[in-house]
Amino acid sequence: MLRIGFADNYLDNWHANYYPGFLREAIAKYGYDAALTSAYALKDCEGGLTSKQWCQKNHVRLAGSMEEMIDSVDAVMVIAADNSAWHEEVSRLPLSSGKPVFIDKTFAQDVETGKRMFALAKEHHTPVMSTSAQRYCSSIMDYLDRERGNTKFMSTVGPHDLSNYAVHQFEPIVTVMGVGVKRVKAFAIGAKVTQMLLDYGDGRMASFTQTPNPYAEFNFMVSDGEKGERLDSSDYYINTMKAILDFFETKISPVPEEETMEVLRLIDAAKEARRKPDTWLELDA
Repeated sequence: MLRIGFADNYLDNWHANYYPGFLREAIAKYGYDAALTSAYALKDCEGGLTSKQWCQKNHVRLAGSMEEMIDSVDAVMVIAADNSAWHEEVSRLPLSSGKPVFIDKTFAQDVETGKRMFALAKEHHTPVMSTSAQRYCSSIMDYLDRERGNTKFMSTVGPHDLSNYAVHQFEPIVTVMGVGVKRVKAFAIGAKVTQMLLDYGDGRMASFTQTPNPYAEFNFMVSDGEKGERLDSSDYYINTMKAILDFFETKISPVPEEETMEVLRLIDAAKEARRKPDTWLELDA
């Protein structure tokens, strides 16, 4: 049986609370011989469940240390999804383990941190996967099966802000259109709204609009220059769990490192572009 462990900053958070159920649903649906067996967090949640209470609630063994958790499992999921600033610390020992490690969105807080994390993994021959669940929307997967390589324009709209939700728009752009954005421009339309253009330099473009409204739905539009369609943002969590389970079994990430780093590159660029609105910002190769 494939034994899976959770590593987190604290365990009582949205992703850690829901992922056990999503994992078990995918395991049952697709017939994997796998289970979530162990967890460890750096601290207890302030004002929430302690690690012990969380493990009791989710029928998971609480490890006494990160090392003990890693030793007891075959693969690790680093959650800490609400703040990527925790990811480097939480993932340090998992990335040194040689066992496959999934790191939840956003992989790292910036490009330089992401480089360090991938370098640590390579040093210890640790397979790594990271993604936003939006990559695995059924509509995006179906579209790529039909139209991969044909997209000339993509627009995305979504909620919240750049700190932890930009990944949910940049990940679909990179998934559909690939890496290699040459320049970006942000527009001065408000302190809490980000509107950008992404130019690939070969006639392909993408647009990105993010508002602070937490109830705004993700919306993805794609076009080959002649026809277009809307890609629905739904039906993705079980698809994501399946992709993670496949990765844990094969130790081959379905998400290339360069795509994960491109997402970080675009988040960094978006923050810089907001400081210099209405001006094209050239990106390093």
